[in-house]
Order: sequence, then structure tokens, then C-alpha cells
Amino acid sequence: MPSLDIPALIAAQPGRRRRAIILRPINPTASMAQELAAIILPAATIWSGALERIMAAYDPKPLGLIHDSPEEAQTAIEAAASEFRSRLVATITPALRNWVVRAERWHRAKWSGAVKAGTGIELSTVLTAGDVEETLGAFLARNASLIRNISDQAEQRIADAVFRGYQNKTPAREVAKEVREAAGMARARSIRVASDQNAKLAAALDDERRAQAGISQYRWRHSQKLHYRPEHKARDGKIYENGKPAGDTPGQLPFCGCRAQAYIPLEDEMD
Repeated sequence: MPSLDIPALIAAQPGRRRRAIILRPINPTASMAQELAAIILPAATIWSGALERIMAAYDPKPLGLIHDSPEEAQTAIEAAASEFRSRLVATITPALRNWVVRAERWHRAKWSGAVKAGTGIELSTVLTAGDVEETLGAFLARNASLIRNISDQAEQRIADAVFRGYQNKTPAREVAKEVREAAGMARARSIRVASDQNAKLAAALDDERRAQAGISQYRWRHSQKLHYRPEHKARDGKIYENGKPAGDTPGQLPFCGCRAQAYIPLEDEMD
């Protein structure tokens, strides 16, 4: 059951509504994505900072000769992984939790403003973060897992490059190039994940707030991105029931920038 039935409140307002109400979209901001990226980036920068130590262990001698034993390189890699795990607990996860709190507060204000502008109904004193606690908890757990995966993937790629180098007696300069590329890939992925997850949280909160308000439909608003999914472009402006199309609602697929605009039909359409 919705916690607040906005369509019923609109129907009780004096005068007959002549057109459906479409609330303005809530567009996640680039600055919020940048803040999230700054939280995620240590999963990559820890490895960038460890490259010199790793390569010093791989090639401690001049003239590019390969050190006979891989244990020192393994120790340097394990030290970087340990540093990441410590920071994940001590600083990254708390920073991520604080970001989620700010993002929810921002979205709640935008949603209240959209409802007020579209219907005249004031929600700012009614809504709380507790209303979407489950959604926020799921997002926090998912993103902590993603951050761990970025570090794990960088560790695996760097270790593969180093120990394959030992096996094949690869010159240090070639191994160094591979490990730098692995760190660079982790950095690029961190930024992509931040952009995608920023949009995904806003989309999830859109869905949650509509359901709470008793609004069962939305209008698809296409992202207008240069590289888009043709089926999403074809849905632009169309009306859908909440949760439809199943598994592919606005903002659900990777890097989808489409938005769901809450749609409240005419009174006779609701009958």
C-alpha cells in the first residue's frame, strides 16, 4: 500500500483536471558523480602508488636484468592489497555511506519540489530517508562490492603481468608498461562505475518514491545520449506501468541515462 496516495489527493481537489500530470524528471548531477568517483578512485590509485615498489622488486638491478626470485614482487603486491582492504574499512565505506545520505537528501528535495510544482501537494515535511532505507542499504552493499572488485581486478592483472614476466623472462620495461595499463584501466573503470551508479541510485529512488506516492505509471524520457539503445529511443514519451518493461526500466541497464517521469492520468482515465 502507498504511504501517501497522491492521485486520490488530486482527485479530491476542487475543479476537474483537464490534462494528465507529468512530473518533471529528476536528473542526477555530474558533480554528484564526481564526488562518488573520488570515493571509488582509491581502489585504483592504491595500485598506481604501488607500481614503483612492485617494479623495484621485479627489477632491482640496473640494465633491465630480471631478479631471480618473485617473492619480493609478491610481497609488494600483497602489501598494496592489504593497504586497500584497510582503507576500504577505515575510510572508503564510511565516505560511501555519507555520499549515499547526501544523495538521498538531494533526491528527496528534488522529488518534493517536482510534486509541489506539478500537483500543489507539499511533501517536504512528510518524506524521510527511512522511507527508502532498504533501497539505500542495497545500494551501499552493491557499491562496496564493486569497489572491492575494481581493486581485485587490478591486483589480478598486475600479478599476471609480473609473474608471466618472470616465467617468460620479459624485460622490466615491458612488464612496467603492462602494470601501468592495468592501473589505468582500474582508474577508468572507477570513473565509469561512479557515473553509472549515480544514475542508478537516482532511478531506484524515482521508482521507490512513485510507489510510495501511489503513482503507478511513468513516462519514458530518453537520455538523448550520442550512443543510445535504439529500443530506448523508441520508448521516448511513452507511458508504462511501474516495473515495466521488466528488467529494462529507465536507468536500470548499464550506463542508461533515461529517466522515468511520474505520470498521473486524467480522473476519467483512472476510473
